[in-house]
Amino acid sequence: MNAATKKKAPRSRVARFFLRGLITLLPIVLTLVVFGFLYQLVTTYVTGPINRTIYWSLERNGAGWTGLRALGIDPYSEAYLDTSVLPFELENLASQSAGRYSDPAFMTALEEYRDDKETFLRDLEELCIRPKLLRADVAARVHPLIGVVLSLLLVIWLGWLVGGFLGRRVVNKLDQLFHAVPLVRTVYPYSKQLVEFFFAEKKIEFDTVVAIPYPSPHLYSIAFVTSNAPKTVQETLDKSMITCFIPSSPMPMTGYTIFVEAKSVIPLPITVDEALRVTMSGGVLIPPHEQMEGSPARTLAEEAGRETRDAAP
Repeated sequence: MNAATKKKAPRSRVARFFLRGLITLLPIVLTLVVFGFLYQLVTTYVTGPINRTIYWSLERNGAGWTGLRALGIDPYSEAYLDTSVLPFELENLASQSAGRYSDPAFMTALEEYRDDKETFLRDLEELCIRPKLLRADVAARVHPLIGVVLSLLLVIWLGWLVGGFLGRRVVNKLDQLFHAVPLVRTVYPYSKQLVEFFFAEKKIEFDTVVAIPYPSPHLYSIAFVTSNAPKTVQETLDKSMITCFIPSSPMPMTGYTIFVEAKSVIPLPITVDEALRVTMSGGVLIPPHEQMEGSPARTLAEEAGRETRDAAP
């Protein structure tokens, strides 16, 4: 009997329960992992820098200090005094005072010292203020979610700005500048193409799903048509060639870009989302209208029987 026609041994009840639990749990875990990764990405590279900029603007200039005092934070409060950076005169005065750093004479001398050193831009170390302690209180009063809100507003504002004549001119000038800088121009154009590929409003050919003979003539892979192949490739081979992106399983964000002859491509009547589901599931989630009747085991058995009949004398 052919191996494909052998009946599979039934799983034990424990194995079936474990498999059902795994199927139920894994999508939830993977979803949490993806969102956790996105959260870390956003907090590290978007909201984090914005929040740090907000905190710095409140802590390091006179206008920001006005805002801090409105929030109930006085940077000159004794709680933020950094005694480790006091000048010798103030340290000597404090050591002679019975109350040490809370002595009125010392506080008066400290106030005069700070008045002499104070400028619009505030050097916390020079003003004998603990930066980390002040930052902790500022972060407690100014919620980190403000960075998320400002990030969204910034993106919306940039979108509105670029939509106007002046904004487009500025973007074009920046684009030309990035293309002219020696090191930047080796990365920027391709980064821009990648972002536009996935997010641009203009229609692109990424909605064309095909099957192509890859990695060998008798094996076919799901691919997305992205563009025509480079001119040199088509002229050298004297064939109509297209560029395709082949997503990898189970993470379709990575894959291969290849040039393939147009006549060897098989168009598939499925959407990009359906193709991605097929790729991520390893071929399990086939769209209903593309499913064949019967199981793969039955298909293998029928093919094996056909080969046996063809080989018979």
